[in-house]
Amino acid sequence: MQDDILLIKQYREGNEKAMEELLEKYKRLVNSIARSFFLKGVDTDDIVQEGMIGLLKAINTFNLDGKVSFITYAHECIKNRLLDYIRNGTRLKNKALSDSVPISAVEEADSCSLTPEEIAINAEEVETLKLIIVTSLTNDERKILNMYYDGKSYSEIAQEIGKNTKYVDNVLQKIRRKIKTQFNKR
Repeated sequence: MQDDILLIKQYREGNEKAMEELLEKYKRLVNSIARSFFLKGVDTDDIVQEGMIGLLKAINTFNLDGKVSFITYAHECIKNRLLDYIRNGTRLKNKALSDSVPISAVEEADSCSLTPEEIAINAEEVETLKLIIVTSLTNDERKILNMYYDGKSYSEIAQEIGKNTKYVDNVLQKIRRKIKTQFNKR
């Protein structure tokens, strides 16, 4: 955490290299969060790019004297940027974006712009999501989902479970459908 604060201070004093270090350090976090959004018809690189914009916002607006860790703050800024991306796409009558489904929620409520009501709703959604995962997914599906959210690529997961990447993709698509269906029933 102190490293992050030091890098942010250096960046704000004009050290561009510090910004590059922060972007590199948190690239995996951005990828992980971006992959938690299923955006029908939208290129994954576009989603990741929006997540990187959220990371930049976090770096520029983080309160160095606050009690929240940078990673928590960055996580919320990235997630909120992606949600804004979805909302804007819906407003623009972009059908692909209106079919989007976040399949993860954040447990920590510190954020860039959440109101107390949104925090309560997020907490409920987290509990609902946990219940859906436990009751609707098989042990194998939960194992693959956990590896995916640990940041492992399809090929890394496939190698670890002894299957091919198409199998992993199919299982993750099935998980998304199950979660979406169950989440919409509640």
